[in-house]
Amino acid sequence: MKRIFLLFALAMICTQMMWAAGQIRFQKTTHDFGTISENGGDVSVDFEFSNAGDGPLLILRAASSCGCTVPEYPHQPLRAGEGGKVTVTYHPKGRPGPFQKTVTIYDNTQQRTQITIMGNVVSNTTPEDSYANEMGAGLRSKTRSMNFFDVYPTRNNRTRTLQFYNESEEPIQLSFRGVSKNIYLESQPDIILPKQEGKVLITFLTDKAKDWGLHEETFEVFIKGKESRMKNNVITVTADIWEDFSTLSRKERDRAGEIEVDRTQLSFGRGSKVNQTQIITIRNTGKSKLTIRKISNDMPKVFRTQLSSEVIKPGQSAELVITYVPSANKIGELTHHLMIISNDPTNSRVIVNLQADK
Repeated sequence: MKRIFLLFALAMICTQMMWAAGQIRFQKTTHDFGTISENGGDVSVDFEFSNAGDGPLLILRAASSCGCTVPEYPHQPLRAGEGGKVTVTYHPKGRPGPFQKTVTIYDNTQQRTQITIMGNVVSNTTPEDSYANEMGAGLRSKTRSMNFFDVYPTRNNRTRTLQFYNESEEPIQLSFRGVSKNIYLESQPDIILPKQEGKVLITFLTDKAKDWGLHEETFEVFIKGKESRMKNNVITVTADIWEDFSTLSRKERDRAGEIEVDRTQLSFGRGSKVNQTQIITIRNTGKSKLTIRKISNDMPKVFRTQLSSEVIKPGQSAELVITYVPSANKIGELTHHLMIISNDPTNSRVIVNLQADK
């Protein structure tokens, strides 16, 4: 009988131990930071909690809803009655406006507890910070370059926005010089009032640009009546112009011209002051005429190019003569490349790498 009682008591103790568990209890689960400054640095808050259960409590992990919110928590077990804190830090830089973020706490009791932070980030940047490019006479711009990236002559025109700010005390009206037929400009509004923003819509007229590959051009921005006071007012427009082969049928692709070059790596000798010439053979292995649209070359004074024929019939070839001019090389040892642009729909751009030393 005594043995049975002992076993029963032992079972009761084990049952109590087995069911004993921790319980996380926070003093608060939300915090409002109110209004904070974007440039005022990170803000943090402590969420204090205690183990209100009978057994050990262990926080396994804390997952935030955004990378801008970073939680820190104790990694050691807490006995019944012990307390700790979860510190949540918010990064406001680059995040103006109201916010509400959550952190989910996972513990060893399979319980999930969610804590929340909120607030409103105000930007204290000035227009001068946003419009860093000073152009004179009170005109500032966000940038002095506009890239249209990939464009196709047969597709719709592309429009991008160039933003300005009038920091002067007088209204200004913009004017432009050196605008090519490839682009169209429209000022909105026509008059930029003092301490106000304005913009110029730049439309790249894809069917007007008779060029291939990387295209670059510039124009100047002026304020009417204050032209002589302008500085750093040149706007650069770039675009990469591609031929559109998307409308070709499979049959047209199979019967197109095909480009083949005998080499794509050229090395010019070291130490020589005499011009050096090498030749690349371009062959048409296709079934139709191959047209060389352009030999793209950013260093025409250092590497002169001459093509024997822009149109190559099937089975025939042309020669690309490349002359290295050491006297024009102001860099010394350099690696450069040419781009052969053709109407081959499967390989419209062939890169030729050049190496030379002064």
